[in-house]
Amino acid sequence: MTDETSKEPGLCDVFGKAVGNLYRGGPANVSWERAFEGLTAEDARRVPPHLPHSVAQVVAHVQFWQAYLLRVIGGENPPTPEHAAGGWPAPGNWEEVKTAFQQDAARLREYARDDAFILTTDRQGQPYGVALTNFAGHSVYHLGQVVNIRQALGLWPPPSGGDTW
Repeated sequence: MTDETSKEPGLCDVFGKAVGNLYRGGPANVSWERAFEGLTAEDARRVPPHLPHSVAQVVAHVQFWQAYLLRVIGGENPPTPEHAAGGWPAPGNWEEVKTAFQQDAARLREYARDDAFILTTDRQGQPYGVALTNFAGHSVYHLGQVVNIRQALGLWPPPSGGDTW
């Protein structure tokens, strides 16, 4: 049993570190930063043969849902897309999408590391820690797609190296 003065991490500390790190890519994966490394806007927009999306499309999709969650956290009640396609916006400017993605991922990471916040309930009565975990998993799933797309385009590993398996 731990108390307020104990140096042992509590459950919220462990949760915050584990889930918070997923917004960066996680220790078991390459980071989003590494997945973006050396990727030009032109290459980010390329769709490899036999794959449905480009890196830019996948990142815009994840960013759509990150922004959605941040709006919910901010007290808004944004409409949920009626169909899956509604969560796949056109990517627009690659640098802007990538920057917004990284900024919003950092914000979500901070929320995941906030003990009081993760226990706060959302409008459906669920602790925000549940939504943060679900969205982090969604993000990491699509991070794997980004690596696969880069592999299919012959753009992996990135310039500084990376796992090739």
